[in-house]
Formats: sequence, C-alpha cells, structure tokens
Amino acid sequence: MALGAAGVQVGTSYLLCPEATTSAVHRQALSNAAPHTALTNLFSGRPARGIVNRVMRELGPISDVAPAFPLATAAIAPLRAAAEAQGSGDFSPLWAGQNRSGCRAIPAAEITDWLMS
Repeated sequence: MALGAAGVQVGTSYLLCPEATTSAVHRQALSNAAPHTALTNLFSGRPARGIVNRVMRELGPISDVAPAFPLATAAIAPLRAAAEAQGSGDFSPLWAGQNRSGCRAIPAAEITDWLMS
C-alpha cells in the first residue's frame, strides 16, 4: 500500500496461525526460508498461486493436461493423499502468496491487530 496500491490480499499471513487448518506438509513448506511460488492450474483447474513443488516442476505450473475446474482437485487427490501420508507435499496444493514475510505461527488476532495498527 505504501507503493500506491488500493488494497492487498493477506491470506498467506494467516496460514501458520494455530487456528488455521493448514496441513503439516503445507506448514513445513511455508516455513522454508524462501519458497518459490508460481501461478498454477494443476490443483483446482483454475489459476491460483502456490509454492512450486514436484508436480508443478514436472508438468509446468500452467498445463493443458490439468482437468478443468472443479475436476482437477479430485483427479490429483489420490497422489496427494499418498504423498502426504509419507510427509511429502510433492502433489499438494501449497497455496501461498508472493510475499510470505508476514506468515508467522502466532494467533490470528495478533496478525489482525498488527494489520489494523
């Protein structure tokens, strides 16, 4: 906003909060020093930003082979479940914005208070 934006999206800031239902695999990916993100259609059938993982690297983040929305989620579900059972996010939608600097494991109320101040 300091650069002139009229608004911002801050959902990523809340993903490590204790109140969030973020999976352990997703939390680990968010905790990495500097995860690379890209727009992808592989997990939902529509573009959304996520941390680059194996499936995004191998198929390309935007791919014509991804089923259309809403079929993509169900199509990748078996691979996701098997990988997550082994502690891997290789086939998981690891949603995250471009700037995860505000993403901390603190209560959501603290982040909201900070944003309001």
